Amino acid sequence: MKFLASLCKQNGIEVSGSDIKTGGHAASNVDGADAVVYSFAIGDDNPELVEARKRGLPVFSRSQFLGETAARYKSVVAVCGTHGKTTTTYMLSCALEHLDPTVHAGGSVGGKCGRIGGNELFVTEACEYKQSFLSLSPDATIVLNVDLDHYDYYKTYADFYEAFRKFAARSKVAFVCGDNAATTLRGSCETYTFGFDENNDYVAKTESIDRGYYTFSAYFRGKRFATLTLGARGKHNVLNALSVLAYCHRFGIDGSGLKRFCGVDRRFESLGSFGGVEYISDYAHHPREIECTLLTAKEIYDKVLVVFEPHTYTRTEAFASQFEAALSIGDGCALLPIYAARERPIDGVSSSLLNTGGKFVELDSYAKAAEYIDVEARNYDAVIFMGAGSIDDFARSYISGLKAKHT
Repeated sequence: MKFLASLCKQNGIEVSGSDIKTGGHAASNVDGADAVVYSFAIGDDNPELVEARKRGLPVFSRSQFLGETAARYKSVVAVCGTHGKTTTTYMLSCALEHLDPTVHAGGSVGGKCGRIGGNELFVTEACEYKQSFLSLSPDATIVLNVDLDHYDYYKTYADFYEAFRKFAARSKVAFVCGDNAATTLRGSCETYTFGFDENNDYVAKTESIDRGYYTFSAYFRGKRFATLTLGARGKHNVLNALSVLAYCHRFGIDGSGLKRFCGVDRRFESLGSFGGVEYISDYAHHPREIECTLLTAKEIYDKVLVVFEPHTYTRTEAFASQFEAALSIGDGCALLPIYAARERPIDGVSSSLLNTGGKFVELDSYAKAAEYIDVEARNYDAVIFMGAGSIDDFARSYISGLKAKHT
């Protein structure tokens, strides 16, 4: 939403907005508007949405407005998948910087969201929630993975997969990961697979690893065409980068700018080191993401403490056992209460569902978490604050306190 608002302002459109954290919502906020755009975090009973419809104003969901925006560009590249969308979108931004792309992403780098460039090339993160990516008609699509998520909307894996199938088919050229279920998806004209498996069209082969940073070579049908050292940690980022190199190779684009990519905010982001302990913020909120993050961490540190805030009740209930297994990769785990986001509580669903073995510590507030970390951090090499909710705000506040103590 923030980037779309900035893009509108860049094009001379007057923009106003509201948020529950900054003044709240009121019908009077619609005064003077010619159209209203809302995110899926907004319910149908929202006073501004109700007022806009009452006045007969054009009303767009964020995804519909994104689709309208993207259609104004000559070429559109979309990145989809349950995990890795934001990182890969910013990788594309670096690789294509010399082409002056406009880049829409769901996260930020250095606190800045997206990139406003020219009107030829539009690169966008394409979200699967409520099939919102079907508002886009991209020229090229990267499909990273298709792991079931969003149980509050998709009831079966078949429903989830079908949404991705429809989206891939809307694209002229599709680059799909051949190492997971995405490999069965197809673009309308061309499809290329990428991955570690030798049967893919585009293959990554690891050359070396240095504290989580991978150097790898990229091959197209057996012929090497690039070697790259990543500026972001983790084997999963090799696949993200390979998809970008595949896109650049297919369209004859110099993708060497990818070497400048150094990561995204809240993706294994180091907040600082104190007393021999490194503190990290990570956005992981799905079991597969947690697994990737902690496997990366264990390549670097001997002992890792995770402070995890589950995100949404439906996701916690649906993947409870998988969460518990993924979190167990770490050497210790403190569980915070569930971050509700757009949901209402569900009876019997709490963080305790992730602790059936009783090996994790359950804490009922950020204050308790701070007290726990104060005592326990010294027993670990790294502390990872993990989740998609407001745990990142807590983490940065906690680190500010540590900095004050160490100055």
